[in-house]
Amino acid sequence: MHANGLVHPSEGRVIQMAQQVELQISPREIVGKAAKRLRKAGIIPANIFGHKEASQTVQVEALAFEALRRTHRSKGILSLRMTGSNNVQTALIRRIQRDPRSGKILHIDFFRVSLTERITVKIPLRITGEAPAVKNEGGVLLHLLDTLEVECAAQDIVEYIEVDVSSLNEIDDIIHARDIQIPLSYTLITEPDEGIAKVAATRAEVAEVAVEAEAAAPAQAPAEAASESSAAE
Repeated sequence: MHANGLVHPSEGRVIQMAQQVELQISPREIVGKAAKRLRKAGIIPANIFGHKEASQTVQVEALAFEALRRTHRSKGILSLRMTGSNNVQTALIRRIQRDPRSGKILHIDFFRVSLTERITVKIPLRITGEAPAVKNEGGVLLHLLDTLEVECAAQDIVEYIEVDVSSLNEIDDIIHARDIQIPLSYTLITEPDEGIAKVAATRAEVAEVAVEAEAAAPAQAPAEAASESSAAE
């Protein structure tokens, strides 16, 4: 282990393990359009469903949930603890509904999970290192994909996986999904040929190459041009 992370044995890459976070919830009796009153009072309506159990209507304090989001701790497994009870449910956030104009959270769907069951999730990717093609060739590093979709046990979900771009030595070099070192217990769901990061030429370089190619093209001889003109007449 390294600073709360898992070090991949083949390349020494740190894979940051997700920390399980507790979130306080309360029973909710107000449903439908009346839920507007909850939102005005700083409460977010929510549902918990899945795992072959009945759906449950709950509510969450908006300030507590925003605190989780600001620290990026809402992406992993949450321990949902019911107020005044020892009942704790492990869940993932399946969907967040927002107001299209204000961006304010209107509703949250939590999906129950068992820590040992295998689920499909998207793991954020974090670019590290420096691409030689950017430093030496004047290229531009393109981030083509922000997350990697994998299947893994819920307890093995990580906060992010690092992608080292120091292997990108030439313009047009690319790192594919298949090149990412993931934990042995993971199954890659993203298409293996999907691009993750690539070094591309700048627009100025592309334009310069086009000008050079045009200048190098052989000019048409005047006699040939005149001959073609006569033939056309």
